[in-house]
Amino acid sequence: MNPSGRVRVLVIALGLSCTATIAGAQRTISRGRLEQVLGRSATSIRVVRPTGVSDLGANAASVDVRPGDLVFRKMADTAKRGTRVKVPSLPSTAAAWVMPYRWLTIDSAGVERVLIPYFVLASGGLTYDVPSRTYRGVAFVGVEDTLHTDVTVTLVRPLKMQLTTTTGGSVTPPTLAITHTSLDYDSVRIESPDATNVRIRTGADPAGIVIPIPVRALSIGMIPQQPTLPGLGLATTDIAISLPRGVPRSDTAIITFSSTSSPVRPSTVRLTGAEVATVKLRSGIPGRDSISAYLDGVLVGGTSVEFVAPWAFLVAAVTGILIAGLARFFGAKRRKRASALTRDVLKGAPFGVLAAIAGAIGLDWMKLKIDDPAALPAIVITAALGAWLGTRLLEGVVPTAKPTASS
Repeated sequence: MNPSGRVRVLVIALGLSCTATIAGAQRTISRGRLEQVLGRSATSIRVVRPTGVSDLGANAASVDVRPGDLVFRKMADTAKRGTRVKVPSLPSTAAAWVMPYRWLTIDSAGVERVLIPYFVLASGGLTYDVPSRTYRGVAFVGVEDTLHTDVTVTLVRPLKMQLTTTTGGSVTPPTLAITHTSLDYDSVRIESPDATNVRIRTGADPAGIVIPIPVRALSIGMIPQQPTLPGLGLATTDIAISLPRGVPRSDTAIITFSSTSSPVRPSTVRLTGAEVATVKLRSGIPGRDSISAYLDGVLVGGTSVEFVAPWAFLVAAVTGILIAGLARFFGAKRRKRASALTRDVLKGAPFGVLAAIAGAIGLDWMKLKIDDPAALPAIVITAALGAWLGTRLLEGVVPTAKPTASS
């Protein structure tokens, strides 16, 4: 036999071998077996072949399946949430859905594979991205072989899916071709201006299914230095403002504030990454003041401070005024009557109260340079000095009248 004849014989032999392998891999699967592995449902069974998609006849007792063919059934219109999946390195907050799809196929060796797809949303929802002013997140899509869960198998024919959002936003990439089962899921990025839905379609189900995609609200930290303040403007407190740890250090957010009683100052702060900003709140009318923080018009945090009646301030101020009055009474060059004590106290009272209020609101008229002028000891000192100096000033401006001789 000449060389060309040998080649033709070898090609024919290889062709016959491949045909025998394919024919050997083909399996005829009964309807009972299909109902067993795909599950019973009112929906029809569809056969997906390279040539197209067709419904299995209602009276068909079996179907011939070759490697790469898929027998498909849609079990419901919605995905079921709460299923645990075996995707590694997922956070505990991840949310998983099992899609209501079932695919039956066989591999090149004729082994049956029943495939169920899963959708996993990392972190349980989309998180706010400050620079783009949108919510973003990552989702994983993969399939599990329910008949052989312990191995990863390369599929003869990829499972193709199309993913789109229903209310704005985008999914990248918009199409997936899943080529294997088990642990290594394919990933997509979802971006949306708000909570949305992802519609997943396949060639066997053009209508697809919808999976709700929630958003995880950005929550900034708001910690008042003092949760309770004397009311009527007599005290202030600092409120520390910080972005969540998940926000990248390079991102800058502009936070605005509103309150139910006294406004914070400044009313807007620019915050970057791990920085901590501080705003100041001065007390108002006794009651609870609720402070809210907004980012792009969306509520992102809040805290409250209680304003109480300033009894402690009044006690401290009166104590200071009494000390000044006693010092004035006992420091006189000549002995005074007891009734003069009341007069010494009352003469300095207005000045002591004014000095205490001025110190509490930050006006250092007497150049005392007290670190915390609203503290009770500071109020006592300020009121005492104010009453003492006020009395001296009053006596200097309005001298005591000299007695006249009787006629």
